[in-house]
Amino acid sequence: MTDRIDITNELDQMSEKLESTLKHQEREAVFAHEANERFEKNLACFREYYPNIASAIENYQTKDDFCLHVTESGHGNFIPRGKEALLYSQNPISQTKKQLSEQIARPVYSLTDYTGYPENDEDVRIHSRYMVKLTRFMKKVRECGEPKVNALPESFPSAVIFGIGLGYHVPLLLEHTQFDYTFLIEPDFEQFFASLFCTDWFEVIKTVDSQGGCLFFHLGVDHKSFINDLEKIAEDIGAFSLVRSFCYQHTPGYELNVLIKKWTEDFFRFQYGHGFYNDAVTGLAHSIHHVRNKAALLTNKSKKLDHDTPIFIVGNGPSLDEAEEFLKKNQNKGIVVAAGTAIASLYKKGITTDFHVLVERPYSNYEIFGNIFPADEYKKVNLLGLNTLYPDTNKRYKWAGIAGKGNEAGTCLLDVLSQIHTAQILPLIPYCNPVVANAALSFFLHMGFRNVYLFGVDNGKQPSGYHHSKDSIYKANNDDDDSKGYGCLEFDGRMIDGNLGGHVISNDLFLVAHVQLEKLLNLFKVSNCINVGNGAKLQGAIPTSAENLMDLEIPLDKDSTINSIKQDFFNVLPIDDVEDKFIAIDRLDEICEHILLIANETSSTRIDCAKQLQRQARYIYSLKGSSLEHLFHIIKGALLYYHCPMITLLYQYESEGFCIEQYHQLNELWKSYITEIMDDYKIHYDEKCDLGKVS
Repeated sequence: MTDRIDITNELDQMSEKLESTLKHQEREAVFAHEANERFEKNLACFREYYPNIASAIENYQTKDDFCLHVTESGHGNFIPRGKEALLYSQNPISQTKKQLSEQIARPVYSLTDYTGYPENDEDVRIHSRYMVKLTRFMKKVRECGEPKVNALPESFPSAVIFGIGLGYHVPLLLEHTQFDYTFLIEPDFEQFFASLFCTDWFEVIKTVDSQGGCLFFHLGVDHKSFINDLEKIAEDIGAFSLVRSFCYQHTPGYELNVLIKKWTEDFFRFQYGHGFYNDAVTGLAHSIHHVRNKAALLTNKSKKLDHDTPIFIVGNGPSLDEAEEFLKKNQNKGIVVAAGTAIASLYKKGITTDFHVLVERPYSNYEIFGNIFPADEYKKVNLLGLNTLYPDTNKRYKWAGIAGKGNEAGTCLLDVLSQIHTAQILPLIPYCNPVVANAALSFFLHMGFRNVYLFGVDNGKQPSGYHHSKDSIYKANNDDDDSKGYGCLEFDGRMIDGNLGGHVISNDLFLVAHVQLEKLLNLFKVSNCINVGNGAKLQGAIPTSAENLMDLEIPLDKDSTINSIKQDFFNVLPIDDVEDKFIAIDRLDEICEHILLIANETSSTRIDCAKQLQRQARYIYSLKGSSLEHLFHIIKGALLYYHCPMITLLYQYESEGFCIEQYHQLNELWKSYITEIMDDYKIHYDEKCDLGKVS
């Protein structure tokens, strides 16, 4: 009797297994049909909207064991490369809904504090006055003590989603909240490829498009390429696309964790450096004066030079002192390029500067450089500057060459003039900011030189060391009122790996400068850039201590090389002045009036207000690439510095009514700012910067 019962149980179990297997085979068959159909629709949609991604999909070779597992719920599941466990449970949709509901209820948001602008009532420049007004307004809003927004609302400016997985969360999230900008980040392209069988991306893409939103895919990225991608997007469409974001991690993983950490560390880079009206209009004015002064503009590329010529780019960092003896012995065997105040340090050391690089536009900088270096010595030196440079500077030097700086009103105007009068586009030297060493390296890499030495380009200081060369114009200690010299920008505890080990202490400005130097070396594929001394380590450069440098043996005909640089790369535009039609005062009036027209429209909901800002921004950004691009730069900085806090304010507090009321008040400031720009431009478009000038 017992045997019969056991046999019956076994038969029942076998029957259940068989039934389960048959059901699973049915699920697999249904999934296979639907998945292949979905893949084709997705691919067709990517061909229409994202042709580069479509090409990557078509050329992608899956690994031999690539497999989509069908779950009990009939959905796809996947084991990522290098992992042993499946991404999801046996019901991926239920699991994803639970995760999503938790993140929506307790969201993580990016948030910028707009109350920290220095309140300096003595700076009467338009931008400074309106930034002080903005800061005071945002402080008053904060003092109201309103509860912050908690759960993710039905509309929100941006979403930054880390991990695509198989994509199940994306349509569910977009059903809950409409975003203006959505960023999807997935380091593992294979996971995205697998998602094409599981998620109706064609529906997601067409829905976002119909709503007027923007959807960005960042696929196969590491942390550096991801941040570079975001910088490009911020430049192309505006930093307001990132300042107020819902941040959501869908899948786990080391690579994603590194990306999130990098995003957190580098978020500050999207919050400043937008440019602003006074900078833009003085940059335009200086460019006009460079034309009037018959300045030589960088226009050509040379094929005649010996591009192995040693180029010594000298900053004013403390490691300059380490290399003093080498520079003294070898100054006649290479081209000595002084960045900014390093010219005074080199002079004290008895080292002759061949080219001096400057970038700053204020009169105060022009005055300082007149005080720190003898006038008769300037006449022995050649100048390389950006078109933003205070134009009277050129007259001090033996010769002056000017290059166009990207993202500048003046550069756009010069480019239009160059195309009309010389039939060629004005070349822009890349990554030439934020400090002078960036411009110096950019100049010479653009010219084609590839044998570069960096001295004193430290981007920081040793934990117990000095902030500049001992021969610099700066005080050893900013707090020492009795010591001679100028105060310098403090290093505030940011860290960069040291060139010869350890680390250096830096700040936000020099962190950006450091990144820009690395981008230059990567862009020009430089293999022989020698970074000398105990400054910050540069990826792409060869770290070397000064004591390990070998004296150069090959003599250099410096006069011939310097003359070739000046003659081969630079030309003067064949005009005496800039015609009024290119200044386009009437067109700026039209543009400002159109912005005011939109800003004056009735807006009673968050979405209304957000769309109001979006329409203004897209109108201004439509000027990029046109003959009026200089007017885009005249307004862009003001727009970003006001629109970013306006968008943040709309979605900062729980009460929609409170947010809208404060938005309308801030909108009045914005309209007043635009009105002042419109009135000021027609008067000051060719007025040189007077910041620091005593009247």
